Amino acid sequence: MRKEELIKQLQARDSLLANAVSHMVTYVQDHYPSTFPSKEQTEAVNNYLRSAHADGDGSMSERNCEHRRIASQNITIAAIRVLDSQQLDRLQNVLNNIAYDKEYYMPERGYCIHR
Repeated sequence: MRKEELIKQLQARDSLLANAVSHMVTYVQDHYPSTFPSKEQTEAVNNYLRSAHADGDGSMSERNCEHRRIASQNITIAAIRVLDSQQLDRLQNVLNNIAYDKEYYMPERGYCIHR
């Protein structure tokens, strides 16, 4: 199955899940991936986790982090049809990090010329 077909199917059920899967599959399938996902990719995951009520009271307590980690497995499960086993392992590893750190992303670099 192609990513586009998967996202179309997921979109019919849960648009936030579809968005998170789309962003994270793109990140994992990148030929030259960065160490961390982008802020946009991380926000897509966080939006899905909030919609799944995995944040509880919003604190980053151990319990809420575990709920976020478990809910993030839905993203991995949804991506099974388009990723190989190594990519799935990498995806879940990144999702686990996002579950414990809502700001787990590559900081944007400012390319400004100072005078």
